[in-house]
Amino acid sequence: MKKPNQGATSRYILLFAAGFSVIVLVTLLFEWANPSKGWLRSINNSWVNLKIKVPRHVGPVLSFDEEMLSNPESFYTYGYGKFINRPADERIVIAAIDTYTVNKLGYPFPRHYYGAMIDKLNKLGAKTIVMDVFTVDPAPTGAASDRVYVDAVKRAKNVSSLIEFTRAPNPNEAHRFVLPIKGLSEASEFMSIPNMDATLGHSDNIIRKVYLFDPDAAYLDVPGLKMKCPETDCGHLGIAGLSAVAYASYNGLKLHQVMEKFGEDPISLNFRHPQVRKAHPGWSRDDSTIFSTYRFVSVKDIIDGRLSEDEKKAIKGGIILVGSTATGAFDHYPSPFFPNMPGVEIHATALDNLLNDDFLRPFDQLLLVLIMMTVIWLPILLRKRPISVIVAAVGGTLLLFLVMDIYLHYKLHEFIFGYVVVGMLLPFVFVTVYKALAEGQEKRWIKNTFGQYLSPKVVDLITKDPSKLSLGGEKRDMTAFFLDLAGFTTMSEKLTPEELTAMLVEYLSAFTDVILKYDGTVDKYIGDCVVAFWNAPLDQADHRKLGVMAAIDCQKELARLNEALTQFEIKPKCRVGVNSGPMVVGNMGSRSRLSYTVMGDSVNMASRMEGANKFFGSKIMTSEYTFEDLKDQFDYRYLGSIRVVGKVIPVKVYEPFALKGEAPPDVKEMLRHYEAGLEKFYKGEYKASVGDFKAALAARPGDGPSQYYIDTAEEYSKNPPKDWDQSFTLTSKG
Repeated sequence: MKKPNQGATSRYILLFAAGFSVIVLVTLLFEWANPSKGWLRSINNSWVNLKIKVPRHVGPVLSFDEEMLSNPESFYTYGYGKFINRPADERIVIAAIDTYTVNKLGYPFPRHYYGAMIDKLNKLGAKTIVMDVFTVDPAPTGAASDRVYVDAVKRAKNVSSLIEFTRAPNPNEAHRFVLPIKGLSEASEFMSIPNMDATLGHSDNIIRKVYLFDPDAAYLDVPGLKMKCPETDCGHLGIAGLSAVAYASYNGLKLHQVMEKFGEDPISLNFRHPQVRKAHPGWSRDDSTIFSTYRFVSVKDIIDGRLSEDEKKAIKGGIILVGSTATGAFDHYPSPFFPNMPGVEIHATALDNLLNDDFLRPFDQLLLVLIMMTVIWLPILLRKRPISVIVAAVGGTLLLFLVMDIYLHYKLHEFIFGYVVVGMLLPFVFVTVYKALAEGQEKRWIKNTFGQYLSPKVVDLITKDPSKLSLGGEKRDMTAFFLDLAGFTTMSEKLTPEELTAMLVEYLSAFTDVILKYDGTVDKYIGDCVVAFWNAPLDQADHRKLGVMAAIDCQKELARLNEALTQFEIKPKCRVGVNSGPMVVGNMGSRSRLSYTVMGDSVNMASRMEGANKFFGSKIMTSEYTFEDLKDQFDYRYLGSIRVVGKVIPVKVYEPFALKGEAPPDVKEMLRHYEAGLEKFYKGEYKASVGDFKAALAARPGDGPSQYYIDTAEEYSKNPPKDWDQSFTLTSKG
């Protein structure tokens, strides 16, 4: 199976990120040119709606406050809601043309009722009255009704009225203006327009920004308009909206002063959370309520004088916005809190923001671009990290921006968390899916490549974290293992090819299982020889001990097989050589065929160890480079110091038998005599050592090293070596 091309994977991810970055930049430019449009803005608006409503739904589930539970709407300020959801300014009151008023007076009702309402409001001490009602056509009930209304406005001196304004459908046409009934503009303190279509959000029809002064029409564009507005004040100002004239009237300002204070750009509304209030509290005895942001006082109740003390207190010194709230009789828009909100409450919200100077400040566009590019490229830059790291980084970043979003809202700044979510999650999903597919392919490649010569445990570790796998030439301190079946040539002559193959399969499979049991890597099979190594591809701090344990268990497995496999007359022996040291490991070979293997002088030494077993007649030989620090952990014997073919410097070699104290009784008995003989031998007491070696041979008949030292001691006792460095020089590779 072909190794996955990580470079190609990275290129695809980078191409996606670059393409997505361009799409986002183009979208942002489009949204700046079209303030009410754009899919990113639409997503962010949806987030804003969700953010301010979450406390209302979470609070009843998590809170145990009985007082709050009795008033569910109070949960708008639960948790983080208290930082971003603010109550309505009590100075603002809606004189509501409600269902009760419509049922009693009809709709539209005779205009003299407006005059009666204005007189009553002024008697109650209203400071400012703003009409969100058109009166452009003569009253069907006659001019007398209109005169009553106009005279009341003239007496009040604090009433602002409306001009009807229809925006031209294209730039080549003139806007249409319709003046109110005769005398109303002269009697009114200010004239304004109620239009909000210039800032209508096309994604969800929610008005989120309001122009205080219309950018498309000025007062001087309205022929015949007569009002108390000197040219030095109004001049070429855009026609004011309801909230601007209400603010100017309440604070005793001229319109140009409002413009100078708040500028020409639309303000971003900071919506107030709704509340539950009793309907008609001045006379109603039932439990009917009104769910609204601002206090609704029925126009009919005002005219009849049937108001509660709280309503009278709210009207005194307050700002009264007169508008329709009756179902089917008002211009309604959705808001973050309501699917249908009377348009007069939108004006009230804008006025509330002006009075408290807490409308939302726009987010810096260049900073938005910088943040978007950062969040888009963060998952991309982490693409080579484990999925867990990417998830943690993305999750932590989103959490940070979420906290920032709430904090900045509290500090009266618009934020762009919805933008951040899109900018980060789409690349994250792409990287995650693409990485999952690539890692799946890589895991299959690892299993196919390494599954045949690594233990399942090691393969599983590499599969879970491929970064642990280092391919290519790498120099490491490792342990190499060579096992060879003795007398293979003789076996091949006595057995048929089928029998030889079957026999090798049994023995080599068993040896392989032992190597894998100790987490070794099977390098290759050379005829009847098994080559293995430790400390690659994974780090193994105890690789020396693992190699020695595998050698010991292979000898045990050989004994078991020789007894169990009765179908084979030949009972082979095996020799094992183990050596440790610096080796080069990795995928090596030709351009068309590679093999994960080890190379180096230390590997060759392990091969020499295996062959040198013939010299001593031993079964396992491990060098001092492997065994020096393991002596205290094993029952073993010192074989001697040998100088292998091609080497000048001798190396000490050992034969391990079992973990410390676990050697069979015959081996322990043999070792006792063997070590006594060895001590005498290397003191030059060759003849004296023979008896000890013979006792060792008697304890363990057929013991090769004991026989070797008997023969050598007898020879040296007759012809002592001269200038001997106590090392044996091997004349063949074994």
